[in-house]
Amino acid sequence: MNLKFFSLPVLFGFLTSCSTAHKEPVDVMDEAYLNCEAIHSDFIDIFECIKSDISTKNLRTDEVDLLFLKGEQLEEKINEGQLSSIDAKFEWKKLVFDIKQKLAELRYVRMNESIYRYNYRRWY
Repeated sequence: MNLKFFSLPVLFGFLTSCSTAHKEPVDVMDEAYLNCEAIHSDFIDIFECIKSDISTKNLRTDEVDLLFLKGEQLEEKINEGQLSSIDAKFEWKKLVFDIKQKLAELRYVRMNESIYRYNYRRWY
């Protein structure tokens, strides 16, 4: 009987820690950006820091690939004098925000599709 009462909180704690440990790759990229921004002020230095961050090394999703490509594009525009560092920071944060919004919308649609029998995406 004591084993049941002991194992239930342990099981609950384990399941809770497993469910909260996963972070979306875009969130990991955003955290890396914030950590690098605390150290560096120029976008190029921030982006180089993100690329060298251990947490972003093995992230391979379409969203992360898009962010890396955007970072390279912004870096190139800064080097050519077409864009300031602050404008590059804005474009980066805007893209991160847009991706997070789109992912949240997709999660909402999937949740509704799992609750209701009709295909939620066809009701435009």
